[in-house]
Amino acid sequence: DNRFERYARYISFRKGVEIRRISLETGTEYSRIRARHTKSRHASLLEAEVFRFLHEVPKTEIHLHMEAVASADSIYDLMIKNRLQLPGIRSRDDMHARFQVNSLAEFVDLYINVIQHCIVEEADFAYLVRDVHNYLLRNSIYYAEVFFSPSKFLKNGLSFARMIDILAREAQQAEEQDNIAIRFLVDVSRTYGVENASRNLDLVLRHPNPFVPGIGLGGAEEAGPARDFAEVFTRAKDAGLHRVAHAGEVIGPESIRDALHLLHAERIGHGISAQFDESLMAHLKSHSIPLEVCPTSNVFTRKYVHMLAEHPIRKFYDAGLHVTVNTDDPSVFGIELADEYMNLYTQCGFSLKEIIQLIYNNLRACFLTEEKKQTYARRLKESIEHLRNAAPEEIRAEIVLPADLA
Repeated sequence: DNRFERYARYISFRKGVEIRRISLETGTEYSRIRARHTKSRHASLLEAEVFRFLHEVPKTEIHLHMEAVASADSIYDLMIKNRLQLPGIRSRDDMHARFQVNSLAEFVDLYINVIQHCIVEEADFAYLVRDVHNYLLRNSIYYAEVFFSPSKFLKNGLSFARMIDILAREAQQAEEQDNIAIRFLVDVSRTYGVENASRNLDLVLRHPNPFVPGIGLGGAEEAGPARDFAEVFTRAKDAGLHRVAHAGEVIGPESIRDALHLLHAERIGHGISAQFDESLMAHLKSHSIPLEVCPTSNVFTRKYVHMLAEHPIRKFYDAGLHVTVNTDDPSVFGIELADEYMNLYTQCGFSLKEIIQLIYNNLRACFLTEEKKQTYARRLKESIEHLRNAAPEEIRAEIVLPADLA
């Protein structure tokens, strides 16, 4: 069972326990956890049940980069299909090894020189959307907003219209097959400058698509101040597009303020440096501006957070901010959404009740109509009640619906 395989890796790494797989009479395999060192067997088994709940509860995710959801297998298949040669990669195992990054430099190298390099034609994006589909399916995610960064591919001569058509086609197929909705936010990108961002917006406006509800500003925050892109985002606002921006990931609170006031950002990607500005936190709270928090990613970049236990997500939540939880780059960081929630439970002091509130926060922050949100909310409520009835008595009391969902 994939849920327990991932939990096995998670718990054995962090808690020093041994995982032993067993087969039941039904033939279904589960994981039995035998605790060592710091955790009792009983406590570890309860953690496994919590992980089961966090895996199975219906979820949404709103901060995902499409290329960084791509699997090593898909990128290897694209390398072979496109007859490419990459230094040090001669086999599928080599590609899997390359995906094991341990530094920001290795991450950038993988992202640009391997993943993006292997995408040669518009049809290649079908591989990526299918990986997104599979990731969402195995994490019980029914709706996701995914960043699509076209700049490099446009410079390589690919057609924006054709790329969008393929993304939409594959997303439509995911919806028809598994009732999973995927929407794309076009990253106009800091990396390539303001003129490039403006051209990207022109393309979005020239090729409207229901699967593309808005734009985002990603790329190196320190190299592209939000204020430089004010005109681009004002045009997007006037055209009725949704707007998000990475801010406060590696730059101070002023970056978040500029994203809000100059870019008209409706959500803030990361927003970690808001912890240093109480007046900014008060503004985020009073205007209910969602923060797209990506805990593992923030630890990986090591700018403001060096270990999960010191992450400001706890401070933000306690201050009443609209906190959401996301993975950012799951394939590269080796983290999935159920794992992120489990880490909050075991390392950041979040109760199961509070995590359910975070899960609901994600839904509230999505770019959906209020009618659609209400439909999803009813479905979420029914699912939580069903999972609570099936949960062991020891954790059943922790499974509490948020007041505005109950």
